[in-house]
Amino acid sequence: MSPEIALLADARWAELERQTDLDWDLDAITNRQEAIDFLLHFENRLCVYSGYVEKLYSRYSFVVPEEEHGSITILPDEMAWHDTFHDIPTDAVLPTGIHILPGEVLGASGLYLKIPGEHRLSPSHELPFQDGLKMLIQRYQNLGQQFLPVLAKGDLREYEARMPSLHLHRIDTSRMRRNSRLEISNIKGAIADHLIGLFRQG
Repeated sequence: MSPEIALLADARWAELERQTDLDWDLDAITNRQEAIDFLLHFENRLCVYSGYVEKLYSRYSFVVPEEEHGSITILPDEMAWHDTFHDIPTDAVLPTGIHILPGEVLGASGLYLKIPGEHRLSPSHELPFQDGLKMLIQRYQNLGQQFLPVLAKGDLREYEARMPSLHLHRIDTSRMRRNSRLEISNIKGAIADHLIGLFRQG
């Protein structure tokens, strides 16, 4: 790597570390340690989107503050440039209303998905992660789409039973007009790899 490229890379990472788009506030969560433990299950298991720089990170780590307050920061892996996807517009990353929950919320174990009904007045479904994921893949296929879940800032939140939950966003590739087919294919592949890991874990 030439000195100029190295300096540019250092400057980009310094800028990224200064901005707070990848900081998640834990102060609103009742049981902070429970929230941290839950979130750590998903380190490198779901891609993380930053609207500030319009990038999707496939490789990253959670930086947990030692003090009893403050935000968890998501720090992208600076050696994994090929696992960082650029120029993803904010309007291509949509909220889904789907939550990942710890099974304890429902008196069970493992991960669960709370999935809204297909229509506004339909009841939601609370399913074991693997079953819920299969249902979502099929639901989106029926709409001629792919289910491409990602995390965005603010997706760690509290559920009704004072337990942490993760809200999922999804990427709508039809809105990614600046990206090539190869780039979109690589993004789909990275998300699928992460989902396979979560599927085996869940």
